[in-house]
Amino acid sequence: MSDQIKIRNLEVYAHHGVYPEETKLGQKFLVDASLCTDTRKAGFTDNLRLSVDYGAVCHFISEYMKTHTFKLLEAVAEHLAEAILQDIPGVRRIDLEIKKPWAPIALPIETASVAISREWHTAYLSIGSNLGDRVGFLQYGLKRLSENPQLRGVKVSSFFETEPYGYADQGMFVNAAVVLQTLYTPYELLVFLQKV
Repeated sequence: MSDQIKIRNLEVYAHHGVYPEETKLGQKFLVDASLCTDTRKAGFTDNLRLSVDYGAVCHFISEYMKTHTFKLLEAVAEHLAEAILQDIPGVRRIDLEIKKPWAPIALPIETASVAISREWHTAYLSIGSNLGDRVGFLQYGLKRLSENPQLRGVKVSSFFETEPYGYADQGMFVNAAVVLQTLYTPYELLVFLQKV
């Protein structure tokens, strides 16, 4: 997807920083955001409801940065990107840069910044159980998937029964296939699934 809505140098006065004076007094931050979305329908219909409202996104960014406090620019960027992807419909990916014009380093500098890219990924899972309440275990796992805000659009196939393979001296399996959207990296998704 190559369509983007871009926000450049949005000024936000907020209270982020490692030093106590920064979180107490606050300072100016500049935010750049490229919102990857599909603008085709809005372009043909001239209808804002079919696009991402950049004005609403600007207010969302400002409010989020003013009501949350972090020590590191990395944390501001990570949490803000996640919030935008979870809360703003139509944003598939965000390229976000948080700039700090008044970085306290005792040297002349225009800005210090952190830039990240985050997006929804498609993941495919195979699930199965051959112990105890096989269907109940799978339903529990699917419920945990649907409750996690880092995942969305969880779709599951019908359950089907299969014979064991390899070590065949065990009970029949109940299996299913799952497709979902996730903000996790593959490793982070694996860690979450292993916990479930």
